[in-house]
Amino acid sequence: MNKITDTMIKTAGNKAAEYFGNGFHCAEAVAAAILETLGENASEAAAHATAFGGGFGGTHEEACGALCGGLIAIGHIYGRREPGGVWDLPRELGKELRQNFMNSFETTHCATLCERFGEESQMDECRKLVRVVVNDLLDLFAKNPDQLSSNGNL
Repeated sequence: MNKITDTMIKTAGNKAAEYFGNGFHCAEAVAAAILETLGENASEAAAHATAFGGGFGGTHEEACGALCGGLIAIGHIYGRREPGGVWDLPRELGKELRQNFMNSFETTHCATLCERFGEESQMDECRKLVRVVVNDLLDLFAKNPDQLSSNGNL
């Protein structure tokens, strides 16, 4: 994987926003856009993200699917492949992604976000949210270039 550039980040965010509502829901759009940008198998990550859309199975009762899609991407890139391995980096990245989300949106709860956005603006606002998550996560990955380039998965 080459260095993650600002152009790559912007392109991936736009790709996720395009995917959202055009065949992929929030979690799938985030996971697919990130992994596609990193040259990984995006369809696998999208499949893993499917049940997380709409606040866990479309219930809107749990965490935002876009955030979940980002966590799935972290696991895909940095996750343990065997029991007992170190998980410091994915744990820290997940924690930072969640904190960035909280800083931007003040909650991770899907229903709260949807209510705040309103029914008429929900799709547009969720599309923006998907873009923010992708941009934030790729920015976090760019800040850890040694781990990204030395990871056996890429």
